Amino acid sequence: MTAPSGNNSGADGNADENTPLVTNAASSLGNMASLRPANGDGKPLYEDDRAWVRYPMSFLHLTWATLTSNYTNVLLVFVPVGIVLGALEMDPTAVFIVNFLAIVPLAALLSFATEELSAKLGQTIGGLLNATFGNAVELIVSCSIISS
Repeated sequence: MTAPSGNNSGADGNADENTPLVTNAASSLGNMASLRPANGDGKPLYEDDRAWVRYPMSFLHLTWATLTSNYTNVLLVFVPVGIVLGALEMDPTAVFIVNFLAIVPLAALLSFATEELSAKLGQTIGGLLNATFGNAVELIVSCSIISS
């Protein structure tokens, strides 16, 4: 396995949890190339002056950046799938499995958000937030199992 270049490698040179799935070089060759305008001015479509072009392209750009920023964020695609499966009253086992896969990146995002808030609000409030929201995932899973 080759060591990734950049600041996101671990102490031994291997990838860690902050290593993106797709590097900037690979993303410019793949799907991200379609976000570049054809007129050649070098300005990406998500920075276009026309709002009807800028807003959808900005959404696509932020979605792509979020999904490729961390390997667990790829599981975020299961969030809307789980909602749709539940709304369509599909097999409860399938709904549970999809929602279980969806809650993994949501827990990681919740942990990241509480850490960022604790950096701004201080150690005491941050610890309280972490203790409160750190058990939210377990509480949600327990309530869903008890109610079914």
